[in-house]
Amino acid sequence: MKKQRKFYCAITLCCCLQFLHAQQVPGLNKKNPVILNGSIGASANFYSSNEHDTLYSRPSFAWNTFGNVTFRTKNLTIPASFVINQYSGSKSPAFAQYGISPTSKWAKLHLGYRYIPLSPLIFEGQSFRGAGLELNPGLFRFAAFYGRLNKAVDEDTSRRLFTVPRFARTGYGARIGIGNFSNFFDLVYFHAKDDSNSVSIKKDSLLKRAVKAQENTVLGSSFKLTLIKKIIWTGDIAVSGITHDLSYFDIDLDSAKLGQPFKYIRKILPVNASTVASYAGQSTLSFNSKFFNTSIGYRRVEPDFKSLGTPYMINDIELLSWTNNAWVANGKLNISTSLSQQHNNLNKKSNSELKTLVSNVTLNALFGQHVNISFGYSGYNLDQRNGTVVLSDSFLLKQQISQFYISPTWHFAGTTKVHTISGHVDLSVLDDKNPATSAFTNSTNLSSSLNYTLGLTRTPINFTLNALHNKYKLEANTYTSTGGTVGASLYLLKEQSLSLQGNIGYLINDYTAGEVQNNITYSANAGYQGKHHAVNLYANYVYTPENRNSIKIIHERVRYAVATQNLAGGLSYTYSF
Repeated sequence: MKKQRKFYCAITLCCCLQFLHAQQVPGLNKKNPVILNGSIGASANFYSSNEHDTLYSRPSFAWNTFGNVTFRTKNLTIPASFVINQYSGSKSPAFAQYGISPTSKWAKLHLGYRYIPLSPLIFEGQSFRGAGLELNPGLFRFAAFYGRLNKAVDEDTSRRLFTVPRFARTGYGARIGIGNFSNFFDLVYFHAKDDSNSVSIKKDSLLKRAVKAQENTVLGSSFKLTLIKKIIWTGDIAVSGITHDLSYFDIDLDSAKLGQPFKYIRKILPVNASTVASYAGQSTLSFNSKFFNTSIGYRRVEPDFKSLGTPYMINDIELLSWTNNAWVANGKLNISTSLSQQHNNLNKKSNSELKTLVSNVTLNALFGQHVNISFGYSGYNLDQRNGTVVLSDSFLLKQQISQFYISPTWHFAGTTKVHTISGHVDLSVLDDKNPATSAFTNSTNLSSSLNYTLGLTRTPINFTLNALHNKYKLEANTYTSTGGTVGASLYLLKEQSLSLQGNIGYLINDYTAGEVQNNITYSANAGYQGKHHAVNLYANYVYTPENRNSIKIIHERVRYAVATQNLAGGLSYTYSF
């Protein structure tokens, strides 16, 4: 492994030197000096709790190093970055990412861990470890990459929180087109394949059948058209063929009578009994002016569509949306609205169909120089209907969720003091229309807070006072939490580069279905921000006293559930140049 890393670093360095030489940049003379800037730093964090080891929400200790460096000359820019971290107790090697992207005029070279978006339906939202190239001379648009998308992860059952295995995945893609930022048309190609020999799974493992090596090929296009600088039309379309299990048996296309499309797919993708082909598309039409913006969007992703370049994209969905944003009263009132409707079961083969309607309204008003008020409403309508299976009405989902919030802010600055008072009230109501489930789901959640900040202009001291009240009601049971925090911040040294902050809070909790305890919170921060150096030290503590009336067996086996003690802290340092 070390030899491979050294070899990769050597190849990266050679490519960078070759790229610099090819550009013939006179960056080392006085007329065209080399400018170097960026930052480098490290941090360490610890966490201690009376939680059980297998339920630790955070690692007990973690460290992290990072850096971003940019070399600049008149004709060349070379940004480079790296991230290395390691959790203590982890049996895996340190996690490391590094990359460099030399740029000169219309050419950019990517080496290491980099990111090149090709299309929102084909390849977007993930990075690769390898090499990539972007060329944009004039109206010509080109981008391509080759590298590893996923690292192999072996099955680990040595700990109670076992690790799900994952095959190593390699991919490559290209985008070629014509145009500029305002108007363009691109053709996109992407291919990815898992290495079925990169992971060993035990024969008796429950994941033997669930984790399979895959291969995927996607073709598509993207476009953008701008008219009179105010009307913008964008669109994306993609066709994907994916083999979900490379170890599955092959099929005879002629005897299977799968049609001509699969014969074309076989030329660019191995086809077996687990292969499926599908498509996806989306488009948006927008109008933008000085005081009003509006857009209408449509998106359709077929049930079997999947691209390994967009691993988090949801399929089997049809969505229609409409958004608006307007400024009135000389910009003192902003109004934003949105409305969207979506449903699944596009091929009418699912057991049920879920339709959702979402609406949002937001108002932000400015009254003079001292008062600002924000108001918002969101509504969610969920309606489940029968598909291939006729379900009883008691099993169908029919819910309405309404959420309101209001946030006023008052700000006043005097000669020696600055006062800021803000509040927030949020009310959420879930109304279940199904009589069989409403008794267990109907709920009301009220969250409110009132905040006051006092700043002294002649001395760098700020004081804060926060009060909050939360109430959650689920049918006959109600949970409330009321309390507040008191805090202060102080800035020291000549340029106020040293900051000290701290606060203490107390929450009184009540639950109608049983006894609960109150919470005590402490937090402290110290930071130094100089011209080149930045240091930050923090710690916070949350304590819930022991519930002495709890059942003995609960207290003995899951003590952390009735009496919690969580302490977290850390130290970070950054050097900028």
